[in-house]
Amino acid sequence: MGGGAAVIAWLVLVVVVVVLAVAVGVLYRLLEVRRAGTPVLLRPIPAPEDRGWRHGSVHYGENSLVYYRLVTFWWGPTVRLIRSSISVVGQRQPRGTEREILDGLVIVELAPGADDGGRGYELGLTRDALTAFQSWLESAPPERARRAER
Repeated sequence: MGGGAAVIAWLVLVVVVVVLAVAVGVLYRLLEVRRAGTPVLLRPIPAPEDRGWRHGSVHYGENSLVYYRLVTFWWGPTVRLIRSSISVVGQRQPRGTEREILDGLVIVELAPGADDGGRGYELGLTRDALTAFQSWLESAPPERARRAER
């Protein structure tokens, strides 16, 4: 019986180490994503009016905007939006139960095709984050300059 107890003790130790490693990884991601990006809420559309919103942060790059979901086991970005494919089709205020989590935010609707998969999205942004997003979009090199690089 002594050998069986030792095996169980080792298995318990391995499980505890794995759980701790996962917890440390999730905590690290949570802190890193919050430190390095702009907080936003994002959801793919179409979606029911008050469903699908996910907390995260966006990081602006030269040609793309990457969204990192706040809590996930995936290490990389959850969504990558291509700068040249982003088309803002509207802005609105939160409606109905959206006000509970999006109070004070502006919702920006992006046309389908903003990512590699042809999906559309909505972003919940503060006024300051909206200004940064619009500035990033508007500061893209003109199409003529992009063609000359090719």
